[in-house]
Amino acid sequence: MHTDTRRAVPRWMLTLVAVLVLGLLAAACAEDEEAVDDEEDEPGEEEPADEEDEADADPADEEDDGEDVAEDAEDGDFDWDRHEGETIRVALNQHPWQEEIEPLIPEFEELTGITVEADAQPEEQFRQRVTTELTARSDDIDVFMTSALQEGGRYHDSGWYEDLYPYLEDDSLTADDYDFDDMADRPVADHEQDGELIGMPIQIETDMLFYREDVLDEHGLEPPETLEELEEVAAEIDDPDGMRAFATRGRTAAAVTKIAAFLYAHGADWSDDEGMADFDSPEGVEAFEYYGRLLGEYGPSGVINNSWEENIPLFQQGEVAMLTDASVFSADLIDPDESAVADDVGFAPVPEGPGGHAHTFWAWAIAISSASENKEPAWYFVQWATSPEVVQQVQDAGVTGARESTEYGDFYPDEWVEVFEEQLPEARRTTPDVVPVPEVRDAIGEGIVRSIETSGEEAEAAAEAAAEDFNRIVEQE
Repeated sequence: MHTDTRRAVPRWMLTLVAVLVLGLLAAACAEDEEAVDDEEDEPGEEEPADEEDEADADPADEEDDGEDVAEDAEDGDFDWDRHEGETIRVALNQHPWQEEIEPLIPEFEELTGITVEADAQPEEQFRQRVTTELTARSDDIDVFMTSALQEGGRYHDSGWYEDLYPYLEDDSLTADDYDFDDMADRPVADHEQDGELIGMPIQIETDMLFYREDVLDEHGLEPPETLEELEEVAAEIDDPDGMRAFATRGRTAAAVTKIAAFLYAHGADWSDDEGMADFDSPEGVEAFEYYGRLLGEYGPSGVINNSWEENIPLFQQGEVAMLTDASVFSADLIDPDESAVADDVGFAPVPEGPGGHAHTFWAWAIAISSASENKEPAWYFVQWATSPEVVQQVQDAGVTGARESTEYGDFYPDEWVEVFEEQLPEARRTTPDVVPVPEVRDAIGEGIVRSIETSGEEAEAAAEAAAEDFNRIVEQE
């Protein structure tokens, strides 16, 4: 938006000039006070640029405090060129969505004339950087990836998110064809806090079981439908000196989002109605024991150091036969340019446990920093990146978007679509529903690692210690 920087000449200044002039011309006639008023209306005197009566104007209206979107917006229709020549900084997590959106950014720059300085980092470094910048109220970041399931509560309570609803509701700032109602309800609801929209969803993913069809066929086995069958299949196909049977995340905090499906499948939960730890229940301990035993006995070497960055290549290279992780990584597994086993990948839900089927999901969004000095051009980027056309382009490349209208296309195998659509309606969040998610993830992750290192033998002690830390963290919040 172009902001009119013209200022009306202050009335007090005109009056002062007039008084001085008249004082010089009529020093001997001090009693003639009416000359001052006459002099103000001389044709040669400079008039204010604003034709309205300045006496009715509020001086505060001349200043842009960056908080009222309606006052910031220029009257008139939406215009992609409004912020031509401006620059925004975008912080991205290294993720399949980031890999697909970055090559498209030149299209946004050509459309708007806005320069985008994008920087992508591995997730741990990315989160540290964003948190540091937002804590310092730095304006170095305008747009950043975020997830309500991780830092949403903390960032919102700290006032670090810009509410996106005022931008959506302003016709001069949002394109007519944006169609916010097309956004999927689940990720939108997760990114609403106290009536504010803290981020616009960019993608949604569920946890799936990826498996080698050829390996199971070779052993005459069917894809496991229960956790008991999963362990039986793992024992049958595992080769300690070659291809290991099973992999999932084992690295501290990263493991929390993957054990969630196993926790729910055992009939346990992260917390009770009071927000205190509940994963140290008998059912929770069984889940910790199962997860630790499965990875400890049938997982790859160094599994406690592995997240998706390590496990995806292991599966692509044929070093593990089964893997549970986010559905978004299927694109990497079936890409023949990246995966040696692209033609042999099968898809299934995470197997059912004693507590039934337990589907889980994760959603990413992009948000605007409340400390940004470029909120409107930042919003232009947000709405472009989540527009129907761009979401379809990204989804065509294998990253499932958060819009209802986008089509899967030929890229997605029918089996994958069937599993994804079965899981999503009943999927539950992967993280505990508390504000200090990062801190409790660290605590729970330590317990998961202990269980893996002992192949489940110390699962009870690990879960109890993690629950004690969890409660202490929540109580201190």
